[in-house]
Amino acid sequence: MSKDGYEKDMVKIDPITVAEPQSVGTRALRHELHIPLRYRLEGQQNWLPGEAINMSETGLLFSSDHLLEVNDRVQITFQNSEPEMKSSMRVARVVRRILSNWPETRVKFAARFCS
Repeated sequence: MSKDGYEKDMVKIDPITVAEPQSVGTRALRHELHIPLRYRLEGQQNWLPGEAINMSETGLLFSSDHLLEVNDRVQITFQNSEPEMKSSMRVARVVRRILSNWPETRVKFAARFCS
């Protein structure tokens, strides 16, 4: 050990130079997924197919061939293809709808998870 109490091989790190990975600006950190999901309007029986594009701790961007309205509440489930794996379901509120130009015809929806 040196006289300042640090081991010889240790390097001092200035905490100001370490980036915070939790968020980008004021937005939650998003993770690209591109995995299938199913969703339905709250209170409905039929599930519709969609694809998760990215997800954060606060919400989800997903695409679908079916139209949803802003403020619709949806139940979203992610299922693994393995039968012994459990699915997870979240309730979310649609906060934005993004209509795409040709050739992309699927509508994208931003949904915020309900607590």
